[in-house]
This record gives sequence, structure tokens and C-alpha cells, in this order.
Amino acid sequence: PMEETKPRNLGGSLPVPNVQDLAGRPDELAVTPTLLRRYVRPQPNTADLRPDAPAGEEQEHVPIIDLGRLLNPDGLAGGRDEEAARLRSACEDWGFFQVVNHGIPEETVEEMKKNVMGFFALPLAEKTAFAQQPGEIEGYGQAFVVSEEQTLDWADMFFLLTQPPTYRDLRLWPSNPSTFKTCLENYSTEVQRVAGELLGAMAENLGVRDHSDMTRLAASQSVRMNYYPPCPEAHVDSVLGLSPHSDAVGLTLLLQVSKVPGLQIRRKGGWVPVTPLPGALVVNVGDVIEVFTNGKYRSVEHRAVVNARHERMSIATFHSGRFGTMYGPLEEVVGDGEPRYRSVSVQEYVKLVVSSKLDGKNIMDSISTS
Repeated sequence: PMEETKPRNLGGSLPVPNVQDLAGRPDELAVTPTLLRRYVRPQPNTADLRPDAPAGEEQEHVPIIDLGRLLNPDGLAGGRDEEAARLRSACEDWGFFQVVNHGIPEETVEEMKKNVMGFFALPLAEKTAFAQQPGEIEGYGQAFVVSEEQTLDWADMFFLLTQPPTYRDLRLWPSNPSTFKTCLENYSTEVQRVAGELLGAMAENLGVRDHSDMTRLAASQSVRMNYYPPCPEAHVDSVLGLSPHSDAVGLTLLLQVSKVPGLQIRRKGGWVPVTPLPGALVVNVGDVIEVFTNGKYRSVEHRAVVNARHERMSIATFHSGRFGTMYGPLEEVVGDGEPRYRSVSVQEYVKLVVSSKLDGKNIMDSISTS
């Protein structure tokens, strides 16, 4: 049965220090180097940045998809097909693209940025009122910390389930900033619409007759608001804001809040920085779409680097299937081939994800049939 409520006990993360608070005490960090020990990685982040392309070749840029053009039934001759072809190649070759002309009012986007900045600017004591409870992923804190030994990410997050409305835990929705709740509700609905439209266009590209086979991956939604404080200069190359990982969801739509760049994606053995266009959302194919398309569309690893001088904030909105449904390769896409992934229930999948640390494509390996 389709569950209208979310199951309990999906698991949580071990408690870790608040990074924003830590970064706000530079003198202490300078005299107590051990405070940073848990964040420093053995391998410098710059080790495998793709060297500048040879003269005459530009640094590659993530593809850009014009949603209005993609959806326009009587677009200029060929306009729609051209956009659909661009979407197909973005999903097959990149796993990432930027979406423009998406129809989300600028005001909704700007308001959302303001509210997230406002939330992270609250005094620590006020934010800790929304702290994650033991064994819970929702709330203010950090995710995917499963051992005392693992290297930590230089970031704090605020994570909320937003769709369907029955999944919401409104005790965790702050009333300060005062417009936060209404704003998140509006933003959440708009982004969910865009996710559904993109999934419908993907279904069309894949030859999946019943679009709901794909669009059901926008039925549930969660929002992860990220705060990356400035990191002491000496460590900026050996600390990450977000460990390399692919997203264990259907489709992620990311809104960059600050002007400071930080997102990098894995491509041809190196890391390529993504510079979000003003007003665009950065979209990436999650592991669940890779499963549904039996590997035709690839979820791609990405990470976030930190900055010595500037804080950075972003809002990732994840879309997935509802609890009570299954994930597995779509028969129409597998055709006469072999399914490369086993089918799992959404609940089993989410439990697996929450109990793992972010580590490349580790989740995919555990449900692969090979």
C-alpha cells in the first residue's frame, strides 16, 4: 500500500560539533590544531582537478536546458526536439545540467535564499532548538556520520521532509524567520513541479509509454539546506564541505544561495567546477534514475570545496518515490537485456542510505546484480 505517512526509525547520524560555531572561533582553532583533525583529509583536494584544457579548448561546461522550450508543444520548428536531444545527452553523458526558463517566480527563489540565510544567521542556541533527535535524519545537524573515525565534512545542514505534506514534521519548521514556513511551502511546490516536468521529458526520451513510471520519482521531496563556513587558510585544500558522493535519490535540484562557487563534479577522471547561471537550478540524475534506466542515465559523483574567506550556502531539493513503492529497472528500458540492479522497497533503500557514510557510489554497488 502507498503509505501516507513516513515510517519511523529510518536511522540517523552520530552527533558532531557545530562547524559554524567552530569556524567562529579562529583564535582557538589556531592554538588547538586537534580541533580540526577530524576534518583534514590525507589527499589534497587539488590532486585530481582537471588541469586546464589545452590551448584552443575551453573548459567544459555543464549543459544548459531551457525548460520552457522543452515543454512547448508547438515550439519553433525543431526547438522542442533539439532541447529533448540536449536533455538526453546531458543525462547519458554528464548526469548534470542547469535548467533555465523553469517558470519559478524570481520572487519565490529570492525569498527562499533570504530565509535560509536568515535561519543560519540565528544564534546557535536558537538553531539547536531544531537539532536532530538521536536516530533521526530530520532537523539541524549533520548526516551520514556513522563512525567516530571517519573524516568529517566542513558544513552544517538543516534537513526537512517537504512533500507530500503528510510527511512533514512541522515541529521542526522554524517560525523565525517569520516567512520561513510559507516560503518553503511555495518553493517546495514549485521545485516539485519542475522535477515532475523534467522526469516526464526523460520518460518521453526513453520511450516509456506511461510517464508516471518516471514522474512518480517526484512524489516525495526533502530539502537539505547547507551552510559551509569559511575554513582556516592552512587547511582549505585538505578539507571538504561535502565528501564525494552520488545522490541516493531520483532527481536533485540545487539552488546556489551565495555567489561563492563550491560544487565540483567528477568527469573523465578529474573534478570540474560548476558555475551556476543566475536564476538557474543545477539538476543532477540520482542513483534511483540510474536504477530505473538500468544504467542508461548515470548518477555522477560530486563534492563541495570550501573557501578560506567566504561562507557558502546552498539548498538541495531531493525527489524520490513514496514509501510503500518499489525501486527497480523499468521493464521497457531493460527490454531483452539483463536487469543490472535488484528491486528494493523505498523503505529498505532509504534505511541503507541513512546508515552509510557518503562514499562515492557505495549504495549502487550494494544493489548491483553483477
